[in-house]
Amino acid sequence: MLSYYCKAIPRKNRTSYLVWSSSCFVTLNTPRDDCYALRGRAVRRLVSITEHVDAMVGEHDRRVALELRGHDGGNGSTDQSEQNEYLYRSYQQLIRWIPSIQKLVLSQNDPFELTSIYNRIMKGADAARGEDATHLKSAVASWLPFEPGQAKINPRYKDGRGFYNDATGRLICPVDYNWEDTEIKEKIRNYHPDYLVTAYSWPAFLYKNNIYDPNNPSVGLFKGSLLVKAFKHIFTSPSSASDSPSDDEEQPRKKQRASGERLHNQLRFAFSSCGSWRIIDEDFNYEVFYNNIVDYFELPPTPEAKADVEELLFWWNQAVFGRTNSAIYRPQPIGRLSVAVSSAKRPGACSAPSVAPV
Repeated sequence: MLSYYCKAIPRKNRTSYLVWSSSCFVTLNTPRDDCYALRGRAVRRLVSITEHVDAMVGEHDRRVALELRGHDGGNGSTDQSEQNEYLYRSYQQLIRWIPSIQKLVLSQNDPFELTSIYNRIMKGADAARGEDATHLKSAVASWLPFEPGQAKINPRYKDGRGFYNDATGRLICPVDYNWEDTEIKEKIRNYHPDYLVTAYSWPAFLYKNNIYDPNNPSVGLFKGSLLVKAFKHIFTSPSSASDSPSDDEEQPRKKQRASGERLHNQLRFAFSSCGSWRIIDEDFNYEVFYNNIVDYFELPPTPEAKADVEELLFWWNQAVFGRTNSAIYRPQPIGRLSVAVSSAKRPGACSAPSVAPV
């Protein structure tokens, strides 16, 4: 999983933060009272694309109050709405990535002061989302392959993207429809009710080589090369994204450790013609899309599905950070390997009976 290291360096009237994200260091200068805004940059990237910190903490407080009254406020409750469950799972991610939030929740601070802190956190969260959207808007223009005579997209503007352009339209077209069929393409562009583009269909760019097999719908899902490029661009460095191979290349990749289930919205938004961020873009709901992706990773329905998710995350770690050093995120069972076995079987070893030499 991606990890951050942050060290504060006091200076006159300001604090410099040395931030380590994966393998790169960045120094950020920010006023002392904006330290919460800096921490908040993780919210939209690693916690939730829509929820406010105040709402997440409020759901935690509601469950605590239910437990104190003798009700089941935990995950085992059947009284929780779907929205409550999403809020609480987001809260769990929030305290994981911003541990200081838990201290604030348990503190005796004035409610108005807490609200002010939460707003500053959200200021940093929304600023990070805006920066990511701006950077990806420009970056995807250089990532997309264009055929001779095909209109290219302007890296500075969203006009001419989405379903108005064949290159981006093919990527965000639901895999349930055939973009290469001219008649279907026109129906999608004209909002035909039988060909609406909603969050209940996976867009093609999520799949390796944009290929969807209805008989094996999980094969290649979340392995699109543009997803890897977007992850590297945001979490490691823009230059590392330019080094990423395409879907059909099998060369080794270089970097170090990953997770990336919360950037798909940003990439889908970059391909669209929508000029500014909004949760609902015509018939497509980004919040529903996001929740469907998170559910796929966090709520596998069977042990087999859970194992598939583990393999997918392992693939992501190797795709982003390279095939070496994989023991960091998948440790070997060293107790069953030859060094441990031979040591255990040596004469006089505590874990095995002594064997007299023949």
